Amino acid sequence: MERVKRALISVWDKTGLRELVSELTSKGVKVYSSGGTFEFLEKEGFEAIKIEDYTGFPEVLSGRVKTLHPKVFAGILGDTRKKEHIEDLEKIGAFPFQLVVVNLYPFEDVFKKGGTESEIIEMIDIGGPSLLRAAAKNYRNVAVLCGVDQYREFIERFKAGKLDIDYRKRLAAEVFARTSYYDSVIFSFFNDGHEEKMPYIDVFFLRKRKELRYGENPDQKAAFYLRGDNGDFPFEVLHGKELSYNNYIDCLAAYELVKGLDEECCAIIKHTNPCGFAVARSQVESYLRAVKTDPVSYFGSIVAFNSEVKVETARELVKSFLECIVAPGFSDSSLEVLKKRKNLRLVIPDSGFLDFGFNIKSFGKGFLVQERQDPSDGEWKIVTRAKPGKEDMGAIKLGWHVVKHVKSNAIVLADSKGTVGIGAGQMSRVDSLKIALRKAEEAGISTEGSVMASDAFFPFRDSVDIAAKHGIKGVIQPGGSIRDEEVIKACDEYGIFMIFTGKRVFKH
Repeated sequence: MERVKRALISVWDKTGLRELVSELTSKGVKVYSSGGTFEFLEKEGFEAIKIEDYTGFPEVLSGRVKTLHPKVFAGILGDTRKKEHIEDLEKIGAFPFQLVVVNLYPFEDVFKKGGTESEIIEMIDIGGPSLLRAAAKNYRNVAVLCGVDQYREFIERFKAGKLDIDYRKRLAAEVFARTSYYDSVIFSFFNDGHEEKMPYIDVFFLRKRKELRYGENPDQKAAFYLRGDNGDFPFEVLHGKELSYNNYIDCLAAYELVKGLDEECCAIIKHTNPCGFAVARSQVESYLRAVKTDPVSYFGSIVAFNSEVKVETARELVKSFLECIVAPGFSDSSLEVLKKRKNLRLVIPDSGFLDFGFNIKSFGKGFLVQERQDPSDGEWKIVTRAKPGKEDMGAIKLGWHVVKHVKSNAIVLADSKGTVGIGAGQMSRVDSLKIALRKAEEAGISTEGSVMASDAFFPFRDSVDIAAKHGIKGVIQPGGSIRDEEVIKACDEYGIFMIFTGKRVFKH
């Protein structure tokens, strides 16, 4: 690449432009620009050449057409290593450009802020992406800057004469990344409301936001990626170590368990599964009751609340080793207590960021995509002779809420205050029940009068037979087994009530 003699600059965002142009013009670089960029440079006291003076063609259509001209694109695309290209440039009176600086109209900002349709349409940049892609294609002869964040490194390299081929190729790659994302946002605008729930095409533009120490295990690399140039982040960490890969997943599971609930509640998560959940009149009561469900698994867990953490709760929290505390806020006095634990992570979730419409899992070279399950409870139907009383509804609702967040096969035993025992991730449902009963016994919590929630139907009556021996009063489950009548009959034999929700809540 020959030294930079001519630069074409056309930018919406003028941040850092003064410093960049000052460096270029001090080295004798001629600057060509258009529209608002030319006016900005003129106001700043720089000499610049209007694109229309170069092309002999005025801006038209209220600025929609200003750089879309053969002399502009020939100057960018011309490969000066080829004799025939030089001859063609001379034939049309065009000059080669060695630098192109363009950033795009803020389509995404106007779109997300709810601009009118005409305002949004005007923010679809046509000339900008065309200039950038042309310059990127000809990276062997042209350096291209598509973001203000690139100016500092460019200036340093320009001063040192190090605009080498590897650097220019990296700049070219960034162009195609950013214009691809730009196009994906425009696609979202035009496609909004005109597609099935599972669109025939979707675009996921991922940008690495944070390198993580490692993944699930120390030998696995990991990072956190964001869709496009989204500046938001799922969690604000007020204190403690950086979140690990496993922390991110567990904090999300904890947040989802407590979000949207009106009563004061606490969830305790271990390896994405709840090991305790409770509701109470006060936050500290809910915490202590949740811990009681499984005080062994509680060690090194994630604790989540649906309200600001108070100082009396904080004093209890610091008595044990915890990985993270997730809450919508922390009082000043609670922070004073909690920050005494150097590595304890205090996390505030961003609900807008975390509430996303799809679940996505990698699957070899492809992806499995499903919409998130509707949080409604389904249509409940009492199918047994025994009926639940008003005093049972708290336990029923609590058990059904928690079982949605437990890995299949899932069984949750609950009373009106919290979980009594939890069985998760077993190959048979009856084994999950046995684990839940054992956990309750170890914790010293009576199962007498509790309710059993199941994330899917019971294939046999064996779980009901076991539940009856431990004083379980009722069952809530989706129903839908070919042996439903057998299971209902077993409940009737023991005087146990059973509710069918008609809705399976598997969590794999």
